[in-house]
Amino acid sequence: MITSAGVGSGLDIEGLISGLLAVERAPLNRLESQKSDVELQISANGQLRSAISRLQVAAQAIGDRTTLTGVEATSSNEAVLTASTDSSAVKESHSVVITQLAQQHKLTSTAYADADTAIGTGSLAITVAGNTLNLSLASGNNTLNQIRDAINQAPDNPGVNASIINVDSGSKLVLTAAASGLANAVTLTIDPALTGFAMTELDAPLDAGLTVDGFAVTRPGNTITDVIQGVSLNLVGTGSASLDLQPNSQVLGDALDEFVNSFNTLRGNIKALRNGALGADSTLLGLERSLRDSISGAISIGTASPAFLSELGISFQDTGDLSLDKTKLSSALTADVGQVLDLLSDSSAGIGGRIDGFLETYMKTDGILDVRNQTLGDRTSRIDRQIGRAQFRLDRTEERLRTQFTALDSLLAQLQTTSDFLSQQLSALANIKGGNG
Repeated sequence: MITSAGVGSGLDIEGLISGLLAVERAPLNRLESQKSDVELQISANGQLRSAISRLQVAAQAIGDRTTLTGVEATSSNEAVLTASTDSSAVKESHSVVITQLAQQHKLTSTAYADADTAIGTGSLAITVAGNTLNLSLASGNNTLNQIRDAINQAPDNPGVNASIINVDSGSKLVLTAAASGLANAVTLTIDPALTGFAMTELDAPLDAGLTVDGFAVTRPGNTITDVIQGVSLNLVGTGSASLDLQPNSQVLGDALDEFVNSFNTLRGNIKALRNGALGADSTLLGLERSLRDSISGAISIGTASPAFLSELGISFQDTGDLSLDKTKLSSALTADVGQVLDLLSDSSAGIGGRIDGFLETYMKTDGILDVRNQTLGDRTSRIDRQIGRAQFRLDRTEERLRTQFTALDSLLAQLQTTSDFLSQQLSALANIKGGNG
């Protein structure tokens, strides 16, 4: 039985089949090449989407006024005052004089031999800001250690911390208000049965006292958040300090740096794609041209004369890339920070919103990139179906050729056997004739 084409006849039937299949495979090769091209375009579309997304995020950042209006607080005397700000702070200056720091109320008991000494039996009431903790001191539950633990672990603790200090005169129970200020003073009611137990004041409760621009302010704590809008004052010591609130140019500079860098990245991506997978796509040229026109064009804000981003130090170089001149930006901020913010983040005309809105036409569902991806996906599906049909035909053709050539191989083998037999018979006849002669 012949198991390999050509074994019986000696013909290179595998080579003949391979050659014929190579011709038959040409349409399949073209389809696979088309699919590869489409897949490259899908990948390129993904790269483009990523670069556009980065620029859109950067545009949204410079279009967010709350991000750009970051104000930095600077104290002239940090030994007296420090401060921090949030997004609601505005550019201004203040004079602050601190006359008194807030202080927690602190009390200490009489001295006992050690912390395990029992102080007697009776009741002890501790009141802070109208809330009272009542302790019943019974035998076996009335040492300094036990009183300390009972106070600290009480679920209805009114706002007092208990501790023990060991000094030369012995062990003392110390009670400290959890919060500072007069309103958090600690009041004790001691049962007369607790003979010899008393507490004296170590530190009086104090409110913070200060003036801001000459106006008196009293607060229970040394961190004050409700005097200057968007500013948290941290009182450190007594004395005077000036507080200067200025736009944080670093935040704005960083946001503009990212905008410039993301534009340049997108432009480089567009250039690479035009020289590669999307060379025939005119959309790329339109995208770059529209972005350039938006960035370099005039910006009209309210009744002011049209302005340009180049006035903020954002301009195009000869290479086509954007650059940011930080010195020019600093000058623009010093001259009119409001106009700078308007150019970037005005809700209707600012460059941030303008670029964000334009790029959204590419990024949104059913937008330009989404539709392109759907189109390319449909093309891939059609080509896959065509490849499947072409592969099916090629497989059938290979089966047919193998069947035909196997039959030919078998026939040739039979003919070869017959030829060999006849040659033997003729040779035998010739030998017989020669012997008779």
